[in-house]
Amino acid sequence: MIVFDLETTGLPKAEGSDLDIQPKIIEFGGIKLDEDLNEIGRLEFFCNPGHPLDPIITKITKITDDDLKDEKPFIASYKPLCDFFLGETKLVAHNLPFDRKILKFELERNDKLTKFPWPIEHICTVEIGKSVWGTYRKLADIYFEVTGQEHKGAHRSIADVLATVEILKWYKKEGHI
Repeated sequence: MIVFDLETTGLPKAEGSDLDIQPKIIEFGGIKLDEDLNEIGRLEFFCNPGHPLDPIITKITKITDDDLKDEKPFIASYKPLCDFFLGETKLVAHNLPFDRKILKFELERNDKLTKFPWPIEHICTVEIGKSVWGTYRKLADIYFEVTGQEHKGAHRSIADVLATVEILKWYKKEGHI
């Protein structure tokens, strides 16, 4: 199982919009878990989107143009990303449709969409949360609910992945997955 999170240059544009104006990945964080939800692998990297970040993105993520200036574009991390995903059967994220869509944009830009080893089962912790609480909830709110702690480092990939893993553990313990 892979739990992952992306930080991006923005929100997706309308369906069918030119791929050139769709957001790009600026940070990837992923943790591979065994069947008992113990960490067995980790992958983190930055991507240079090829243009300055909107100030609102820096405000939200605390990632700056300076952080990305010496980083390579997404395609430079494609092989390690494939190696990380290869053979995994479950893909998990908080608001999975968003992260999956942004990853799809990057793969499409680089003509790699059909070559990527997508896990067959996709799990969204937002969707599970809706069945638990009857409404869609933010990662930080669910994290606080299940741990009693504030989610520190929100909107940074690996911090959000670690929070999602704790939520998954709670969902499993409570019989929601």
